[in-house]
Amino acid sequence: MFRPAGTVRAQSSAHPQIASFSVSGDQKLTWPNAAPAPYLDNLPDEHTTFIPPASGASPYLVFGAARISGGNNGAVVLQTTDLTTFTFAAGYSPQVMNPPVQFTSCNPTYDTEFDENYAAPGAIVQDPTLAAGNLMMFYEAENHCPGGVNQQPYYASVGFARSSDNGKTWPAPANGPLGNASRHPVLKSPDPEPSTTHPPMGNAIPSAFVDTKSLDGNQYVYVTYTYHSSTADCLIRVARAPLGTSSPAFLKWYNGSFSQTGVGGQDTGVVSTGCGANVLQEQPQISFNDDLGLYLLTFVCQSKGLASWYYATASSLDLQDWTAPQLIAGSQFTFTPNCGNNGTSGNQFDGWYPSLMSPEAAAGHTKLTGIVFFQNGCDTGTRVFASRTFTITTMAEPAPVLTAGSAANGATYAPGGLVPGSWAQVKGTGLANITRIWTGFDFLNLGNNLPTSLSNVQVMVNSTPAAVYYISPTQIDFQVPSGIASNASAQVINNGTASNTVTAAVAASAPGLFVNAVNGVNYPAAVFPDGHYVGDPTVNAAYRNAVPGDVIELYATGLTAAPAGVTPTAGAISGVTVTLGGITVPASYAAQTPYVGEFQINFTVPQQFATMAAGNYPLTISYNGVSSPANVNTSPPGAVVIPVKP
Repeated sequence: MFRPAGTVRAQSSAHPQIASFSVSGDQKLTWPNAAPAPYLDNLPDEHTTFIPPASGASPYLVFGAARISGGNNGAVVLQTTDLTTFTFAAGYSPQVMNPPVQFTSCNPTYDTEFDENYAAPGAIVQDPTLAAGNLMMFYEAENHCPGGVNQQPYYASVGFARSSDNGKTWPAPANGPLGNASRHPVLKSPDPEPSTTHPPMGNAIPSAFVDTKSLDGNQYVYVTYTYHSSTADCLIRVARAPLGTSSPAFLKWYNGSFSQTGVGGQDTGVVSTGCGANVLQEQPQISFNDDLGLYLLTFVCQSKGLASWYYATASSLDLQDWTAPQLIAGSQFTFTPNCGNNGTSGNQFDGWYPSLMSPEAAAGHTKLTGIVFFQNGCDTGTRVFASRTFTITTMAEPAPVLTAGSAANGATYAPGGLVPGSWAQVKGTGLANITRIWTGFDFLNLGNNLPTSLSNVQVMVNSTPAAVYYISPTQIDFQVPSGIASNASAQVINNGTASNTVTAAVAASAPGLFVNAVNGVNYPAAVFPDGHYVGDPTVNAAYRNAVPGDVIELYATGLTAAPAGVTPTAGAISGVTVTLGGITVPASYAAQTPYVGEFQINFTVPQQFATMAAGNYPLTISYNGVSSPANVNTSPPGAVVIPVKP
């Protein structure tokens, strides 16, 4: 059954694809890390933000996270003209924001404060809804004092603060778990802050990106971060908030949409575990790559004694349609635990907190070449501020290839039987770069029309764009356009590159029951009025057998031609029959549903089954003398059956 979520379209344009992504060897940088004071003990301790100069003669303004000599970990401000030598920024205090208490101390006055022991920026971004110089800080906020006892593991949240003078001044600490209007958490774990010793917990290591390309016309700030808990899946998270208010209200990405509140809400990962099994994805950063025309996500993966940088791309942050992560060549090095100053904590890696930037690109944007700034060392001990150059090479999108004879009915999977307005599919290789179905955002600004492009994947049928529901590298599900007769020639276009064509017969009627295959048995996608699904109850309590007199709702496609490319209008259909176990009865109800390409057929299980043996009985439907096939092309092929008990 195909049902769009909400009433909201995907962008469709060609993009070059990444052929290779590599980095050079390390280059050590010069920065104020030795006496005389003030100097920095541990740069960088989070991601590093580069704000481009207003003119060629001006320096870059660089915001980082570090401990100032004689102080604690907070926001520091540097400048550079050559991206190699860094000094304290002119007109700025070396450290512009910090927590109220040192990393290794507790103070009863502040022990409930969300950023008592650590307040260091993951990102500084301009608010595009305000005048230049109005900056937003998204920072790592840590409390290390559960119950007033200091410990190395932290409870983290993502803090938020504003500056109206280009980052010179920021709000002072605000006592309490939720701070105040000027300085407060915007992302907080659903796990409550414990009062006793605990492992690292919370929403941690944030980075931010402002996107003005949203499909709904809003300007959003996106924060990507990690979730730490005993039950976390170690995948990268993303949350977003619309701009235009003093305090952005975040929603976390959860099971396919931004739907959970920033403070206390649940979240799920946005990319797969493509960098290996049993890995930890961490320290993510989003940029927009101007040369690719795609969003670029970079992050660290660590597993089995190694850590590396990985990347993924997306066409839309609304959709979070990230490709499978790929290794950045030259970034893999040994990962060593227990490297801290006390020998019992911390992790050693040549590549912590990778922060990408491209000279001449706008803040938050990258190009095919640029520089990655990072930390080489122990993340709780001695470290070196270093950089590497990065190089991305591109290639034209490889042509998708359709399998001959794969144009098929979307329910029976049998070749041919394509009915205008109903669902069909094609199979092949390289058909899409990701796997997903349409979402609410794909419908944005389309009115009553259906999306004809998902993540830059389109289907043309006899040169007519078809509505697209599902895309994957090997299969596309689409709606047969109106006006197609005799034969349909289908072609897939992936990122502007067209496939070969496959041809299938078009029919006025080709009924196909949607199936629910369970343990090799093809049950219909059908429900009883009591809410149970048709199927073997020993497999799942949600299923039950049919009994004589039961009313069953079936769902099908291809019953008859219907308008395509638009949200359908429900309408009754007469003359539909149902055959169960050789017994044919008229449908008590048949209609086009309000859902695209879907028909509903209701029938009553005949009383004759009261004297028949229990078993799985084959099911077909018929309209205008055309019946659904006795078998559907599932794997393995088989009849659609209903389990009936006397």
